[in-house]
Parts: sequence; C-alpha cells; structure tokens
Amino acid sequence: MGQAVSGWVRTNSNSHPSLEDSRLSRWSLYALTAFPLVDFALRMQHIHPLGVIWDKVVMLVLVVLAVMRWADGYRQQPFHWQRYAGWFIVYALALMFSGLSHPLTSLQGFRIDVYYILYAFLIPFVVGPKDVPKLLHAVALVMILVAVHGVFQYVIKVPNPHSWQDLGESLRTRVFSVMQSPNELGSYMALATPFLFGLFLYETDRWRKAIYLFGIVFAVMTLFLTFTRGAWFALAIAVLIMATLFERRLLIVLVVLGIAAFFLPAIHHRIADLFSPVYWIKSSQSGRVYRWIMAYDKMSNNPLFGVGLGKFGGAVASQYSGGLYSDNYYAKTLGETGLIGLTLFLIMHLALFAEIFRKTVRKAKGRVRFLVIGAATGLLAVLIHNAMENVFEFAPMAITYFLIATLLLVWGRGLPESFSGAEAESGGAVS
Repeated sequence: MGQAVSGWVRTNSNSHPSLEDSRLSRWSLYALTAFPLVDFALRMQHIHPLGVIWDKVVMLVLVVLAVMRWADGYRQQPFHWQRYAGWFIVYALALMFSGLSHPLTSLQGFRIDVYYILYAFLIPFVVGPKDVPKLLHAVALVMILVAVHGVFQYVIKVPNPHSWQDLGESLRTRVFSVMQSPNELGSYMALATPFLFGLFLYETDRWRKAIYLFGIVFAVMTLFLTFTRGAWFALAIAVLIMATLFERRLLIVLVVLGIAAFFLPAIHHRIADLFSPVYWIKSSQSGRVYRWIMAYDKMSNNPLFGVGLGKFGGAVASQYSGGLYSDNYYAKTLGETGLIGLTLFLIMHLALFAEIFRKTVRKAKGRVRFLVIGAATGLLAVLIHNAMENVFEFAPMAITYFLIATLLLVWGRGLPESFSGAEAESGGAVS
C-alpha cells in the first residue's frame, strides 16, 4: 500500500500494530480513552448533534484502518472470547430482524446490546502491546479528573432529584459528575479505584506515583459520595474474588474500605437500610425485587427468546413504550432475549475474563502484575454491578469496560510466558 494517506505507514505484516502507524489511530484511541469527558462536552445544548455522531465517526475510522491493515497483510489469531461474542451478536441480529414489526425499537435495542462490543474487535488492529501503557495512563488521567469533579460537586452541594434518595432518607447530595447519574459514576469509580491502585504500584516515577495516590484518594471519596450501594458491594466482592485468586494482600484494601464505611454515618446508614424488613417490603412492591420478578415474568411468556430487543427493562423500552428500568442488566437481557440470549451473554463475558486471566494476569510479572490485577478487579466490579444496575446501557461505561479489557488482552500478546525481572520492570511489552 506504500506510504498512504491520513498518516498511515506501511508496516511489516507480521509485526504488531502501533499507534505510530497513523495519526488517525492515535486520535481515535485517545478520544475513546477520554470518552466520558468528550461525550459529555459534545452533548451540550448547542453542539448536541456532534455528541450523537462523534463516536460513530471514530468507529468508522477504526473500521477503515482495520481494513487497510488487513489489506496490508496483517493477520493475527482472534481472541478466543470473540468467538462467543460473535455468537451473541448473530443471535441479537436474528432477534432484531424478527422484531421488525417495531423497526426502530428493535434497531435501537440491538445497538444498545451490540454496538460497544464492536470496538473490541477493531482496537487490536491499530493498537500494539507497546501502546497499551500509554493508553492506560490516559484512561487513568480521565478517571482522576472525573473523581476530582465528583468531590467538587459534593463541596458545592449540587442539587439532586428526590428520586435519588430512599423514602425518609436525607442525604446532603449524591454526586454524579459528567456521568449524569450517581449509579453510573459509582460504577465508574468502582472500576477506577483498583485500576489507579494498580497504576500506583506499577509506576516508579515519584511524581506520577504521587498523582496516582492523589487519584486513589479522590476516587474512593467520590465512590462513597455517590452513595451507590451496588457499586460499593460490587467492588468489595470483586476485590475479595481477585485477592483469593491472585493476590491476598488486596484484602488489606477491602479492610480499609470497610472500616472507612463503618465510621461514616451516612454510608453506615445506607448499608444498614439493606437489612431493614421495610426496605425489602418496599423493594418487592415497587423497587428492584419487583422489577427483577417482572423480568422473569416477561421471559416466562417466551422462555427461549424473550419479548424482543428494546421491549423491556432498559432505556429503549423506557423511551418508546414507557417501560421501567429493570435495575439489573442481566434481568433486562433475560426479559428481552430469553434464556438463550442471557446464556450467550454470560458465556461471552466469562470467556473474556478467562482469557484475561490466562493470557495477561498469569503471564504478568513484577510491577506489571499489580497493574493488570488492579485493572481486572475494576472490570470484574463493573460486571458484578450490572446485577444491580443497567450499567452497560450507559455508553461511557460500556466503552471504558471493553476498551480496558481489550487493552489488557493486547498487552498480554507482548508478554512472554516467562521473563526476567529487568523485563518486568520495563513493562514486558515487545514489538
């Protein structure tokens, strides 16, 4: 293809991709790392149309670059989890066509379920192992900025809708930052906290180390100030699982967070409410338990295939038919796609985590191991939190989840099966 347009540089077809191959690939990937900030800024009132299309433009750029790379002779074994993702996408596509009696609803439902997964197929064509640390640093910087903004909102007592508090509860404020919801911000901070902790242990430069320590403090504060119980428990469970599997010293983090929560009255009260019979009675009448039972009832009418994409439990159903949120992405998936859809969806994510553990976490040594364990812990917290919120319906969370997961797998391709401590100190990535 020779020296090409748009900054594309011909590379050896057997070499890893690199962001240095194209200016477009660099701008596109850094835009994705800053997705929460970029999307929020471009959806402001007078430029809102840009906010609707900008991520589609980024995807189109990545498609073009991937096709160019393929035409240039680049071939690499797909990640194993992508096979299961492909099955889920094909199944969702079949459900979309079967629901064309309501074309807009079906198309939007398909987009919610599948669109953000597609980035995970494209990123490996433009990102190589050596690019991953830089991109992870960029993601972390955005997380720190959002965390600082969350604390700032609490300081200025930003007003909240009454629906964000339980009946009889009086909270000073629940922070939400650019995520527009305390539940989504809570999930983002549950991802950010262990990720930043891993970067703090990975980094050797004292100034960057200080920045990450600063970020950890603000991420924990913002996580607590969202008053999102689902995110708290999701992070606690994720830390417990990862500590048991890979690093027992992570339990220290869990103990510290638990002590902090116990001695902060507002947080202690939010947790204590969960053990109140009144809470569960109200939840079964009109809250989460009621909505989860409704998902089962919807699925039971057509157990294998559900009621159809976009027709239950999420943003699309809420917009087009006035339906309630299921407050559980798995319940939404069960209601819309049936037992087959939920099974394919769960297998896809389990395969993704199995591959991250096998190809990245277990291969990583030295400081790199702390970083990949921290990132994987955050991803696991997001996956767990989806059992209590529709986290994956929110674009910044879905993009950030699949971006970090894909970057970890790409990095794993550059980590030898075993290498010296000196290589571990340098990051272990090879070209």
